[in-house]
Amino acid sequence: MFRYDELMAWIAGHRWHSIVIAVIVLFFASILGGYWIAERFDLRGSDRVARETLEDMKRTAASQSSSSQSASSQQPSIKPPGTEPRYSRIEDVPGFPKYSEADPAKPSPTLEERPRARQVAAAFSAEQTWRRNAVPFRDLNSKPLVAIVIDDVGLDRARSKRVWELPGPMTMSFLPYAKDLPEQSRAARARGHELMLHMPMEPNGRNDPGPGALMVSMSDAELRQRLLIALESFSGYVGINNHMGSRFTAVKPDMELVMRQLKPRGLMFLDSRTSPQSVGDQTAQEMGVPSIVRHVFLDDDESIDAVRRKLAETEALARRQGFVVAIGHPHDATIQALAEWLSTVQGKGLALAPSTAILRKRNGWD
Repeated sequence: MFRYDELMAWIAGHRWHSIVIAVIVLFFASILGGYWIAERFDLRGSDRVARETLEDMKRTAASQSSSSQSASSQQPSIKPPGTEPRYSRIEDVPGFPKYSEADPAKPSPTLEERPRARQVAAAFSAEQTWRRNAVPFRDLNSKPLVAIVIDDVGLDRARSKRVWELPGPMTMSFLPYAKDLPEQSRAARARGHELMLHMPMEPNGRNDPGPGALMVSMSDAELRQRLLIALESFSGYVGINNHMGSRFTAVKPDMELVMRQLKPRGLMFLDSRTSPQSVGDQTAQEMGVPSIVRHVFLDDDESIDAVRRKLAETEALARRQGFVVAIGHPHDATIQALAEWLSTVQGKGLALAPSTAILRKRNGWD
């Protein structure tokens, strides 16, 4: 009580000093309280920012497309109400730089791997997202398995629709900034195809991977935010594969960050192998993320004869190693070649399979 009385007496005698001290204390208390509140609501705010940024990415891509097309037109054209330009590839969109999936001026080699020893599957329970969203596939062992993955789906809705109307199961990998992703992905899944997210990542050279790409110059916080934006663009997918990424996938710390986001979400990773220096598959294995790799690119050369040759190469590789993953794109030649080829698969003693079946086959999981 004595100390309290002394304090009150001091305050009464030093009124202005007391006011200044009280203001300082309240100021610092408000700062600490602000940080505490910010931390409590950070996740909710990040979700909101992710949604807003994703919508902004889509609006930006659409405005770039329409403005560039208007600028390049010499005479105005009359279009029916509700029609929009249709593009099968980013490089067909006016205003977007030209690019290829792999390193510039380098062919995409076919990758052949030895069948792996049976892997322990204890870390991957039935509750994993890739299992829950997988297209059912029972017989892993009676025939060689062929998985056809179509990248860049969703940007051109007309050609994308032509792809997912082909017989499956195939795997449709959707770009996260395409329009109407929930509706498009549901339509593809309803036709029996598996879904994947085609995540833009930084390539070598000056090629542009598109909006929202993961870049090696970014901080961990920026990378996580961009990946979160993409992961929230639609649902029902089994995992992600890299769009371009010949530079990004060669940087192990950055790929470790990606795997840390995939693992708790129960997602798989398909290493598109756009560069021989990719550490994506290796990093996934080390960190306990289920993974597979691309073996064949179907349409580096977009002529129909070249795609047919690559499909024949895909068949041969499937017979040699028991399974194969071939990646193509919604190009006219690829669609035509697949339409011819898919009906012949069963008669050739092969089985068309979703990407998750290759994952199970590669690891010896039932």
